[in-house]
Amino acid sequence: MAPWFDQVLPGAWQRKLPALVVVPTGGQANDLKARLIAKGSSHLGLQFVTPSSLRALLARDDATPASEPEDLRLLLAIAASEMEDRPNESEALAAKAVARAPALLLRALDRLETAGWKFQELGLSSFAPVVQRFNELLKECGFVLPGETDRRRLQQAARGRREFSHMLITGFDGAHWAEWFLLRAAVELAENATIVLEEPRENFSDVDLCWIGSWEEVWGEAQRAPRATTALGDSLFSEMEMRGGAETAKRFDFLIGTNFSEQAEAITRQCVRYLADEKCTRLGVIFPGSGALPRLVASSLERLEIPHNDGLGHIVPGIFESAEWQAWIELQRAPRLNSFLRFLNALPDPAVVSPKISRQVFEKILRESYKEVLLDDLELLREFGATGVDDKSQSAAEALRALPFLPPRATLAQFLEQTHAALAHLDWKQHALELANVARDWSQRLDAEFSRALFLRWLEETAATAGAARSAAGDHPYARVQLLTVARAQNQEWSHLILAGWNEGAWPPPAGAEFARAEEIRAFNQSVQQLNKRAARQGSQGEGHTSVRENHSLYLGPSEQRGIALRQFDALLESASEGVTLAASLVQEDAPERFWNPSECFTELYLKTGRGPLTQTTLKNLQRATALLPKPAAVATDVQQTLIAFNTRRDSSKPAGEYDFALRLNESYRPVPKLSVSDLQRMVSSPAIIWMKRYLGVEAPEDATNPWTATTGKWVHHWLANIIEGRDGRIFSAFPSLTKIDKRIRLAADERCAALRRLCDLLGKIVPDWWNSGWLNARYLARHLGAKIGGAKGWEWMATELAVGREGAVKIADGVELELHGQVDLVLAQNEAASFAGQKLWIVDYKTGSTRELKTSDLHDNLVKGTTLQLGLYALAMRELGAAEVSVSIISLAVKNVAPQLSVVDLAPHTDVFADLAEMQRTGVFGMKGEIRPAFGYSAPYPLATLQIDNDILEDKWALTHPALVLEKEEWETW
Repeated sequence: MAPWFDQVLPGAWQRKLPALVVVPTGGQANDLKARLIAKGSSHLGLQFVTPSSLRALLARDDATPASEPEDLRLLLAIAASEMEDRPNESEALAAKAVARAPALLLRALDRLETAGWKFQELGLSSFAPVVQRFNELLKECGFVLPGETDRRRLQQAARGRREFSHMLITGFDGAHWAEWFLLRAAVELAENATIVLEEPRENFSDVDLCWIGSWEEVWGEAQRAPRATTALGDSLFSEMEMRGGAETAKRFDFLIGTNFSEQAEAITRQCVRYLADEKCTRLGVIFPGSGALPRLVASSLERLEIPHNDGLGHIVPGIFESAEWQAWIELQRAPRLNSFLRFLNALPDPAVVSPKISRQVFEKILRESYKEVLLDDLELLREFGATGVDDKSQSAAEALRALPFLPPRATLAQFLEQTHAALAHLDWKQHALELANVARDWSQRLDAEFSRALFLRWLEETAATAGAARSAAGDHPYARVQLLTVARAQNQEWSHLILAGWNEGAWPPPAGAEFARAEEIRAFNQSVQQLNKRAARQGSQGEGHTSVRENHSLYLGPSEQRGIALRQFDALLESASEGVTLAASLVQEDAPERFWNPSECFTELYLKTGRGPLTQTTLKNLQRATALLPKPAAVATDVQQTLIAFNTRRDSSKPAGEYDFALRLNESYRPVPKLSVSDLQRMVSSPAIIWMKRYLGVEAPEDATNPWTATTGKWVHHWLANIIEGRDGRIFSAFPSLTKIDKRIRLAADERCAALRRLCDLLGKIVPDWWNSGWLNARYLARHLGAKIGGAKGWEWMATELAVGREGAVKIADGVELELHGQVDLVLAQNEAASFAGQKLWIVDYKTGSTRELKTSDLHDNLVKGTTLQLGLYALAMRELGAAEVSVSIISLAVKNVAPQLSVVDLAPHTDVFADLAEMQRTGVFGMKGEIRPAFGYSAPYPLATLQIDNDILEDKWALTHPALVLEKEEWETW
């Protein structure tokens, strides 16, 4: 190429027509520029272009804009969705597959079009209706596939005027058949063109040889470039050879890191070692693709202030990659509770949606509405909220009514109109401005209606504003250290190479997903091979010269792509003159418990270099050796405080302190949060979670995977609360008969069902069968528990849902008070009175599960476990209010004997348990208890990242901190 640059460069900037250098990627362009600069030559007047920029350069004078890939995918998905209901089963299944993933079939269609063939020639009849309809939509919109565009451009260029003075095409090979017609069109538009082809080698496939032969067929026999010769000196032999030695071969090293982080650090250390070598003129760190590993390596190089060219970069999100836009897309796709709440929480200013109520109130209203209706439909929740009598529920309903939603089906023009209306409502002016020109030229020509899901997928693909960025240390295109992909590193000279991330499935890349079933793809690939044979012919230079027929190119199927990938790997190894390092990880990043084998290229090269087979034992030895490589000086950081916290949390000889979910004892700040009875119950089993909830204001999201259990309990409790008549300001009401209890439960339950049916009828929806089943189950539970209460004898008065703790602190015993609030399900009394003084009371707690009755045995441990704590608190509180006798019971399906089970006399000896709870509330010293993620059983998730402490240490610290809350018997003793 040097003679070409010597000839063209001197007057390039003065010529009327530009001179072009066409290379496959920006990596090769930077390499050529760097070599020119090193030679002392300026590239002023030369334009370095890749196929994408060349295509844009040639298309600048086109009357109609080129079709975008996302537009073609939309049309193909529309065509497939229209064929999903065809009577032919194979055609219907094929249409459904294409509608869900149109990119796979579109890629095949474009490659076939580039190769000069039609889809019908493959004989895949099940996809024929979809392809036929797709071609009709293309004509309606005035679109053609990119391959057809390049072919037309070649025909126009052959009879058009010249647009370039000189052109150099270099670096292209059999991997670039998709650019065949584009490159030929560019050559036709140049006054002088030079094509540099790679000399055939033993690992060249038929695809590569046909590439060379096709250029020779069009432009004549290629001229062999003269090989670089070494100037003769005083001796015909080097000093090493005269001493009897051989020329030094390149060195191969193999690095294994446990994961990406360790591998990135090992690669960085190897970079430092290579750069210290005086022979290191150019170092390439080559990755199979973008991802976490190149980002980590670039960050490590930046930390060490090593200038490099980060050819992969990292993604910088734009306005359409923001959380609020993504949440809006998801909300439009599925207008449900969680999608709306994600959208609401993602908004920087929620007032654009709910100007009258806060974000927290809005979320609370919707969650409470969902717990009542148990149908995850935003329209239903909106109308249910509108039935509320409070202003906040009305405001929430109004906000949801004002929020625009896209229709289920519409034309493209209608969808775009509704989208702009939604953006205007949210005051997203920048989004609307960016979308103003989307499909403006062709949306009116597409009159087919299609689903909202297809439109939103197209909108996501079209509205993309993300860009690539790199750090200041990584923005040096001509640096010695280059971070590139395999394709961008081809046809360059390297002194050292590091091939990073060479694990199984990395290189050669695995065959991607296809548009049809496995047997259809096998038939498709066989047909492609036949088409390639038909496209190739003997060239004009005789036997052994192959080229493609005019107006055709080759289709690169999976086998051809694999062969090209292996050749590219071999070419990389040959391009390094001094040293090559291959790096891989020991375990998979997304499944650390799974071993990750190196790629076949890694394994084969390890064996070829005489190191033997690559077993798992060898890999672990390599990993240990990699960890011993010299490390750059670490940045000094102060970790003393972290060490103090680490050791304190694991010191079993001391009670819980400031590092164990507790407030400092010597601080004046001592808030006393008001706790619910449920919080107090969980304080003895998961104290850390309650501490974070009440003192830090953080808690894990509710587990909404099965809301029926909680809602069933809420319904049953609500229906059982209606078994009494209005109290008219009194505490107690008369005990109703069993018949009245059952009637009132049925009326309350039936009203719940009727209210939902009215909402569904209003919106034209149907109550699902599964909802009816769940409602009937709750109705049965309520009637069953009501029948048990109705059979109680000797009690003439009752009170339901009696509030506790609203007037202030609740006294439990002398000197023991708790700031709590709760609600007693049912209180039975023998006499009517205006207070509890002197009364004989029976407190009942309903359980919709299979909870068994309370027993006096192991009462202390049951209180500490929390199973009896709630009723114990209520009983002691009633005693302090003057009740003469207080008994408590649990009523559930499993309880056979409906009678008092425990008395306040049984609880009196255990007031130290409640005193310790009061001390926890007063001091804010909770501590930690139990495993974070137990192997057996369920544990509530922690809202903040928390390191697990050995359970034995936690038990010792708990006993020192809360001696009254320690089990008297081990778990196994109660089995």
